[in-house]
Amino acid sequence: MKTGDANRHDKLLRRQVLTEAEVNSVRQSSLKVLEEVGILIEHPRALSLLAEAGAAVDFDSHRVKIPAALVEKSARTVPSEFVVTGQHPSKDIVVGHESPPRGRPVISLDWIVDYGKKRRREVMRADLEAWVRVVEALPNLSLVTGLYPWDVPIATRDLRAAEAMLRLSTKPILMAPYSGRSVEWLTRMLEVIPDQRTPKAIIFSSCNSPLIYSESQLDGLLAAAEHDLPVMVNSSAVTGATAPITLAGTLVIMNAEILAGIVVAQLAKPGAKIIYVGHPVVLDMRTSIASMGYTEIGLLAAAMVDLGRSYGFPTASNGLTTDSHVPDQQAATEKLITGYLAVLSGAALNGGAGSLAAVGTASLEQLVIDDDIYERILRMCEGIRVDRDTLGLEVITSVGPQGHFLVEPHTLKYLRQEFRHSALATRLNPEAWVEAGGKDISERAAESVQAILKDRPERLLEGRVLSELNHLVEMAETEPQGV
Repeated sequence: MKTGDANRHDKLLRRQVLTEAEVNSVRQSSLKVLEEVGILIEHPRALSLLAEAGAAVDFDSHRVKIPAALVEKSARTVPSEFVVTGQHPSKDIVVGHESPPRGRPVISLDWIVDYGKKRRREVMRADLEAWVRVVEALPNLSLVTGLYPWDVPIATRDLRAAEAMLRLSTKPILMAPYSGRSVEWLTRMLEVIPDQRTPKAIIFSSCNSPLIYSESQLDGLLAAAEHDLPVMVNSSAVTGATAPITLAGTLVIMNAEILAGIVVAQLAKPGAKIIYVGHPVVLDMRTSIASMGYTEIGLLAAAMVDLGRSYGFPTASNGLTTDSHVPDQQAATEKLITGYLAVLSGAALNGGAGSLAAVGTASLEQLVIDDDIYERILRMCEGIRVDRDTLGLEVITSVGPQGHFLVEPHTLKYLRQEFRHSALATRLNPEAWVEAGGKDISERAAESVQAILKDRPERLLEGRVLSELNHLVEMAETEPQGV
């Protein structure tokens, strides 16, 4: 990115929800929670690491009280920037405290809704492959994720998703592993990919609110740190259920949980690559259903980015989320409201693309629509280029009063630079739109999905590599659990 572009990015991506004083208040409250209330850590090695570092560890109850000084020391060893590689240098991405924002798909869903249907169904392996192929084709999604199919052994659904991502996409992958065992198998799969630049994957690890880290989640985090794979350390606290009903109280819980995971990662490997990410949830007290479409989700997501950036961490958000069950007006409205603020606050990675039903259901059509939404949001973040040429004084002087600018070279030069064309939106007049079929955005998104999937997928890897990837997953499926 050019220096001028970076300056415009800085100008726009500083729309903090929290003031510096409010950020400090949340940070200090989170430290108090970790030091005085403590957190449950259900992983033996993590308990030992914390005890050796000076935390107060009760090995019987698994309750750990982490000193503020240890949290602050660990925070200082987190890299502010790193590169995640694709299977081609053109797909590499920079993830950093100051890197430009990017979109990504939702991760590891196992339910999907077909176009034109209202009732969702279980994800099958064919859906996984279609999902990866559509993600690969969409220009504004910089990572690839996988759905988790039901027609494969449940213990290796995550690895089947990884195999499909490596086989059908050139983008860096984001994976939510079941445990450290899955991370170990993933690293073996990555070793057979011809492009050996690393890392090619980001691992997702989440706390179980309130204030519990399960053994499986920490197992994945520790394995990722050992293999130098970046980790998204996440909290998905639910306001009014697993967090206080107040937004500020929810921020305190979420920040404390993420900091605890960061401490464990840095104790395991100082300098471990970390992405600070909050996926806030609101409990709708009228229905008792967890919601991700509330307006306040956007506020919480952006505030979490403010907090992560205050430490100098690379940050991510849950991005475009909705409670709607189909790609409709509610989905479009809620996704823009929940996702836009976090991007403006400076989140490097922004998710949710392709998700419906409070991140419970996947949709290929919504995936295409969300790519279009990200195109618009990211264009807004680029701002307006103001320099001698774009001010246009020469062309204004040349055209003068009563002229027009349609055929001027200046117009042709900047036509595609200044304006982004949406493949989904209609710009026709009402009569022409009806004559062209009168299709709404969902219909056009469905056509885009069909166009992407109509041909056989391009072969990205040699047959030998494909066979080895499949063989590794088959070995993982037959390996006794606990080995």
